[in-house]
Amino acid sequence: MRVLILFCEEGEGHAAAARVLARELADAGAEPVVEDAMTRGLGRVIPLLSRDAYHVQVRRMRWTYGVEYWFFTQFPPGRRLARWGLALLGARPLLRVIRDVDPDLVVSTHPAVTCILGHLRRRGRLRMPAVATVTDFGVHALWAHPGVDLHLVMHEGVLPAIERFAGRGRGAVVAPIVAPEFRPHPQAAARRTLGLPPDGPVVLVSGGGWGVGALEKPVGGALAVPGATVVCLTGRNELVQRRLEKRFGGEERLRVVPFTDRMPDYLAAADALVDSSLGVTCLEALEAGCRIVACGAPPGHSRDNARALQRLGLAEVAWSAEELTEALWRLLATEAAPAALPAAPPAADAILAARALAHDEAPRRHRRRAALATLAAGLGALVLAGWTFASPTPYPVVARMLDLEPLTQVRTTHSDVALVVVAPAARIPSLALDFERRRMHVSFAVEAPLPAAEQRFVAAAHDGLVPLLEPAGARVLRARTQLEGLRRNLALGSRFYYLAPPGFTLTDYVVARAAGGLPCAGSARQAPGSVVVVDARGAYGSRAVAGLASSLAGRGIRAVPLSRLLAEAKGATRASASAPRPVAARPITIPTSRAAE
Repeated sequence: MRVLILFCEEGEGHAAAARVLARELADAGAEPVVEDAMTRGLGRVIPLLSRDAYHVQVRRMRWTYGVEYWFFTQFPPGRRLARWGLALLGARPLLRVIRDVDPDLVVSTHPAVTCILGHLRRRGRLRMPAVATVTDFGVHALWAHPGVDLHLVMHEGVLPAIERFAGRGRGAVVAPIVAPEFRPHPQAAARRTLGLPPDGPVVLVSGGGWGVGALEKPVGGALAVPGATVVCLTGRNELVQRRLEKRFGGEERLRVVPFTDRMPDYLAAADALVDSSLGVTCLEALEAGCRIVACGAPPGHSRDNARALQRLGLAEVAWSAEELTEALWRLLATEAAPAALPAAPPAADAILAARALAHDEAPRRHRRRAALATLAAGLGALVLAGWTFASPTPYPVVARMLDLEPLTQVRTTHSDVALVVVAPAARIPSLALDFERRRMHVSFAVEAPLPAAEQRFVAAAHDGLVPLLEPAGARVLRARTQLEGLRRNLALGSRFYYLAPPGFTLTDYVVARAAGGLPCAGSARQAPGSVVVVDARGAYGSRAVAGLASSLAGRGIRAVPLSRLLAEAKGATRASASAPRPVAARPITIPTSRAAE
C-alpha cells in the first residue's frame, strides 16, 4: 500500500511526526511517500499567509496571532472563511500532488492540509481514504473536518472535541507519534555526553523548533531555583537567542543552545521540561519520562494545549515566573513517577486499517450563503492588515515595540566595526583594491547575483558579500525570489543577514524572513561592534569612503566584514558560556530512581 504523508514546515513538530509515521509504515510493509505541502501542494499564497506570517507573529507579534487564532477558530464566520479560503487556494495544487504520487491513502499532519483533504473528500474529488493525525491536546476546529475519514489522537480525552467537529466515530486513540530514540535511557550517561553537571537538578527550557514564546520568563523562573542548571533550547530563533544572551549573559548556570538534533539526550538528562510551544516536544517528553511545566506560551493554540495538558493531568501550568519556580520546587522534590500516556496501538496499524466512508455533500445554497458571510467578515480585517504590512509608516513603531529592528550593533571584545559598502557590481573590484591599500576589509552589499570571477576577487581580498534587499511593494513574490537567488548565488546558507532598504515595511520583513534573511542597517554611531553603512553609488561615493576610512583610522577602529564581526560576537558569547562553573550548594535532592544509571 502506498501512503502519501503530507506535512507543513511550521516548526519541527509536524515534520518530525511525518518522519516517524513514515518509519512506522515502512516497518509495517507499506510504501510511505513524504511531501512538504508548504513547498509542494498548497500553492504560493497559503505558505505566505500561513507559514511566513505565522513565523513572524509567534516570534515578534504574538498578540496578533492570538487575535487571528480566535477569529479563525472560535468565531463561526471566521472559521468558515478559513475553510473556504484554504479550499479555494489549495485544493487544485494539492490534488495535483496527490495524483502525481497516486497513493492508496493520504495522511495529514497539519490542520491546513486536513481541511483541504476534507473538502476534496466531501466534494467527491478524492476517492481514497483520508486520515488526519492530531498531535495537539487542545484541539481547535481546524484540526478536524467532517470529510476526513479518520482522526488519530494521542489521548482519549481529546476524542470528544474531535467528534464535535468531525462527527461521531471519526476518531481513534493511538500511541504517541514519537521516534523510538525518546524512550527513557540513563540520565547520568546523557548528562555526561552533553557536558552537564552530574549532580543537582537540570531544567530544560524549550520553545520548539522555532523558539516561540516568551522564553525570558521561564528562564528567569528556572534560574530562581537554587543550584539548578538551566538549558534553554532556542531552536532556529537567532533573535531570542541574542536577547537571552544579552539579558542573562553573566549567569553561569544558564546554557543557551540553538537548534539541535540531540533532543532525546537533553530530555533524558533533564529533571523537568519547561515548554512554551506545547507541541510535539511535550509528546517526546511524556515518552521520555520527563516532567512537564507549561510556561511562556504565546496566545493561540499553545495556551489551549497548556490548559488541556493540565486538565488531563499530563503537565502543570505556570503563568508567571514565580509560579514556575514554585512548580519546579514541587516537581523536583517529589519521587512520584512522571505522567505518561495510556497504552494504545501504533498509528501505522490504524492508518493501514482506515477505510473510505460515505460523505453527505452540503446543499449548494448553503455553501453559497456561507461563502458570502465569510467574505464579508474578512474584508475589514484584510484592509487594516494590508495597510499595516504595506506602508512604511507603522514599521518603526511596531519594530521598536516588538523587537523587529534591524541589527545595528553586536557585542564584541575587539575594536572592530562591520563596514558594509553599497556599490555597483562594476566598481567592486576597484573599491576592493582601494580598501586593501588602506588595510580595511568590508562587506559589499549587492542587489543582483555576481559572476564567479568577481566573487573570487572579493574572496581573495578577504572581503565579504551581503544581499541588498529590493523593496517588495506590490511585487512580494518577486522580492522573495530575488533574495533567494542572492542567497544561492552567494552561498549564504539557510540563515543570513541582508542590508535593509530605505522605507522598510513589515511586508519586506516577512518576505525576507521567509527566505531565511535577517535585516541589518547602519548604526547612528561608529563605536566598536557597530554596523556602519556607506553608499558608494553616487558621484561622491569615493570621497565618502575616504572620509570614513580616515575617521575610523584616527580612532583606532578596524573595519571588518559583517561575517567576521558576527563571528567575534559568537566567540565572545561562547567563551562566556564555557567559563568554569563554581560548585554551588544544591538543597534539592533528586530521587535515586531518576538519577541512577
